[in-house]
Amino acid sequence: MATVSEEIAALRGTRPATFRTLLRDPVFSRLYRAILVSSLGDWIGFVAVVALVTRIGGGSAGFAVSGIMLARLLPSIVFGPFAGVLVDRFDRKRLMVIADVVRGIGYATLPLIPRLPWIYAMSFLIECLSLLWTPARDAMIPNLVPRRQLSNANTIALATGYGTLPLGGIVYTALAGIGASLGGGFEYFDQNPQAIALWANALTFAFSAWMIQRLPVRAAARRPRAGKLGAGDAFADMREGVRFLKDHAFARAMTVGIVLAFTGAGAVMSVGPIFAQTTLGGGPTAWGFLVTAVGVGLALGMAVVGQIYKVVDKDTLFGLAILGGGVALIVLAATPNVALAAVVTIVMGAAAGATWVTGYTLLHENVTDELRGRVFGSLTVLARLGLFLSLAGFPLLAQAFSGFDVGGPRLALWAGALVMIVGGIWSRSGLSKSRLTRPRPLRLFPRLRKTERRGSFISFEGIEGAGKGTQVRLAKEFLESEGHDVLVTREPGGTRLGEHLRDTLLEHDQSSVDARAEALLFAASRAQHVSHVIRPALEEGKVVLCDRYLDSSLAYQGTGRGLGEQDVLSLNVWATQGLFPDLVILLHLEPGRGLSRIEGDQDRIESEDEAFHAKVADAFLRIAEDHPERFRVIDAAGPPDQVHGRVREELEAFFPKDSEEGPG
Repeated sequence: MATVSEEIAALRGTRPATFRTLLRDPVFSRLYRAILVSSLGDWIGFVAVVALVTRIGGGSAGFAVSGIMLARLLPSIVFGPFAGVLVDRFDRKRLMVIADVVRGIGYATLPLIPRLPWIYAMSFLIECLSLLWTPARDAMIPNLVPRRQLSNANTIALATGYGTLPLGGIVYTALAGIGASLGGGFEYFDQNPQAIALWANALTFAFSAWMIQRLPVRAAARRPRAGKLGAGDAFADMREGVRFLKDHAFARAMTVGIVLAFTGAGAVMSVGPIFAQTTLGGGPTAWGFLVTAVGVGLALGMAVVGQIYKVVDKDTLFGLAILGGGVALIVLAATPNVALAAVVTIVMGAAAGATWVTGYTLLHENVTDELRGRVFGSLTVLARLGLFLSLAGFPLLAQAFSGFDVGGPRLALWAGALVMIVGGIWSRSGLSKSRLTRPRPLRLFPRLRKTERRGSFISFEGIEGAGKGTQVRLAKEFLESEGHDVLVTREPGGTRLGEHLRDTLLEHDQSSVDARAEALLFAASRAQHVSHVIRPALEEGKVVLCDRYLDSSLAYQGTGRGLGEQDVLSLNVWATQGLFPDLVILLHLEPGRGLSRIEGDQDRIESEDEAFHAKVADAFLRIAEDHPERFRVIDAAGPPDQVHGRVREELEAFFPKDSEEGPG
């Protein structure tokens, strides 16, 4: 039996939320290519830099490698807390492009200045920029993909970031081999065999910058505060972010849960080699089997998590996945042989993969755009610190517990399991106190059925000042000249009740209207409008032209007010009993230009700042991209007659003169 969600999707003509659909989306595809190539470059660069400092360090190679690890860790402590502030204050796309360009230049200089102090300084700078790039990416994803695709987007981003490690090692080995082979003819490469790998790494960041630059993303919503950033402002923003984590049980539970899951799972990576070779007696190849099992488990967990959401709520799954990972780690530590350990490791990896994807998706759905940078910045820093403590601490525990009969590695793994179980319990406790935004219908309506209708329903959408009223009037004149019986109406309005609600909603003095109250009033006006005006006209065979309809609520209240597209959609589907337009003409215009067209006093919606209208404009474009069969995007920047010519072309295609079957 189809769910209400599936019925709404069928009525609306929504594209399926699959990995294939997401990767074929031109916008996300660019981001994916940037993540893929830059992540590969990260791992190539990491291996190459370690090899470079090992060669330069000579007899003190151990100290040289420790220095590079310290240079990569310090940014998390001294710069990490500020990274989220910058991500929330400035244009995220620009920050990512700058970070990619500077990282590429930094890597390119390392073979040219092969001195340890310079390498340490560049590594510190590169890691600082990575702490900007990652939370900027995570904060930007909800502005690039539909909400139902968030879990798939997070799966791809996380899997790409960590899954390119083996490929990075392979590519480095190949490039280093090329460098070594050139050493016979070029003295420089004989002295610097890592040069080609580092320069290739620099090119990966140039490619990433090019991809990010082409993303159609506007500046962050906090445009009014962007600009000069004083120390006082930075610390004020940091305090606001810390206060948010402190006061919101949800964000605190999610952050602690993800960090402890990272830390506990890190026990396998740090103690695994000792456990596989000594405790299980698997020999030198045993650790390779466990590493492969971790990768397979992560991929499996990330791949199936979307299907699990259909039967288990995300907040429930998050805590259960952490607990499941902890239990699997307990069993892993007790296994007697490598084969069984590999099977259990797959289960643990799957739990970890499901935890990470679910955690990131819940944060995307429930943290506002204004705070998203600081939340993901804090998460990035804490996760790295947790992973570092795991890599450094659990081997020490294994050594300290070596005198026990069960073995130090087993006890260290059990300690990691305890960390994960504490994280799972903490998360479940915190999430039970939170009211989460759930991307599913509100269950307000009975089973919906798509009814046949004689007429055609066309809505005109767009931001303020796009010229909808003018184009509706011109479209009416054209269709009537073609012999159609046309009814023109508008929203909010169209009925006596709707006009009263319109006056209330748009009155400038009503600045304190709650966002949910606003959405409910629009839905109430729409319900009256559909039942008393639109449906009767369609049954009579008329062409209904409506100035705004349901998609305006999705853009203005769902995105602009931050209520969430799915909940607003469910409410309005209930109000209209599933009536969607046959054709939506979206008049696209830049917000600043549209607002400049408005003459006289502005109403309550028009008087919102430009950042709000930018969100709405982006939302309209995302909705249109998601429903290409129903939407037609028209450039509304030209004179009215020119714009009408484009609208007329779409109407002529929709009402073919030689068709006897009605509209297309």
